[in-house]
Amino acid sequence: MQRVLLLSDLPVRIQAVSGALRRDGVVVRTETNVERGVASLVQWQPDLLVVDCALVSPGPAFELLQRDGLGVIALVDEDMVDEMSAASGLDDFVFASQIGFELWTRALRLDSSTAEVAEQPEVLRRGGLEIDIERYKVTVRDEVVDLTYKEYELLRFLASNPGKPFTREALLNQVWGYDYYGGSRTVDVHVRRIRAKIEDQEQFIETVRNVGYRFTEFS
Repeated sequence: MQRVLLLSDLPVRIQAVSGALRRDGVVVRTETNVERGVASLVQWQPDLLVVDCALVSPGPAFELLQRDGLGVIALVDEDMVDEMSAASGLDDFVFASQIGFELWTRALRLDSSTAEVAEQPEVLRRGGLEIDIERYKVTVRDEVVDLTYKEYELLRFLASNPGKPFTREALLNQVWGYDYYGGSRTVDVHVRRIRAKIEDQEQFIETVRNVGYRFTEFS
């Protein structure tokens, strides 16, 4: 990782990102709007893109910034995370209030994983459900399913461990993190939303009485 493109128009975030990433020879270039960001992607060809979602929310404008093989990290406010689309094309996110060392660590991890990724995308296939891990894309019987970021992460985790039951607390820790202060009802709400979106003809997530949830095993 030698070149990082930052898309933000907030001076405090520009300063924080530059301070976090300008080390070991890394050069950070900042653009303050989508048009100039797209031009820099073409002309400068960065190794990593950091997008401030206070300037560019996931959607049509965000999609203009995506390039094959380019890692994308979003800077988000805490209240935005649950509404972000898992199919938005980002690889990771950092809370804007916690840039510092956290951004540097995630950038290094993403740079390493990008270098090692195989040409063929990793796809989980469970019955009529497919989860494209590389593209954050979920389909049921070839129909694309629109999931929020947390819905996607919860579904991906369960589908990666078919047949294994997890308590609500374990799912909270795995998907939301140990520092999450919400209650276990959060898991129930997200499971209910996921089921409404993917279980029209086939059951994928089972309720384990007095325990929590597990993903259905398919032969």
